[in-house]
Amino acid sequence: MSSHNASKTATHTTLTEQDIEKLATLSRLTLAPEEKAQFAKEIDAILAYVEQIQEVVGGEDILKKLKHRTPDMYVHRNVLREDVADPLETDRPGLVSAAPESQDGYIKVKKIINEK
Repeated sequence: MSSHNASKTATHTTLTEQDIEKLATLSRLTLAPEEKAQFAKEIDAILAYVEQIQEVVGGEDILKKLKHRTPDMYVHRNVLREDVADPLETDRPGLVSAAPESQDGYIKVKKIINEK
């Protein structure tokens, strides 16, 4: 949160109890003392992970790069396959004959629902 409230460790900034209380107030949450401690640990872990990502992608430079991206810079492609008939449907007799049991042109399966 604020740099004057947070203490600095070797790898990242650790949130103080005041920082957690401020976050809780802004989020309109009422936290028990043990919840504050748990949230502090979880948020510290998230911040440490973000710092790792920043180191990998070049620190604050990535934010500058992302700000200057325009929609036309992204490659658009359809990731869905075309809706076509399944070729197995055309070989229904072969599929039915390959099944362990069949009856009247259908695959016979074990009953799994018991009606009472």
